[in-house]
Amino acid sequence: MSVTVSTSSSTTTARLSGEIDTYTVPEVRHAFDELEVPTGGDVVVDLRDVTFLDSSGLGAIIGLYHRTAGPGARLRLLCGESTLRLVRLMHLDQVIEVVDAT
Repeated sequence: MSVTVSTSSSTTTARLSGEIDTYTVPEVRHAFDELEVPTGGDVVVDLRDVTFLDSSGLGAIIGLYHRTAGPGARLRLLCGESTLRLVRLMHLDQVIEVVDAT
């Protein structure tokens, strides 16, 4: 599992890869806690290279969603085929903007 963070003018992107589960989610949460959340800007979580995502990973994303709402930022998920199915199954796409990158 790895997290790569990049920042441009008003967008912060966290690109995750590998398996996001109970064992690796502490690293994800730590990376999310360190993210710069631009006031009124965008935070993008790129899940295209995630091969497995469990409920603890979804919990980390929901935590980031609540954190971005404070400064008025917008959270977007960039999903691949496997993560898109789970995000839709959990109805997160009704709360968080989801971009289907498949």
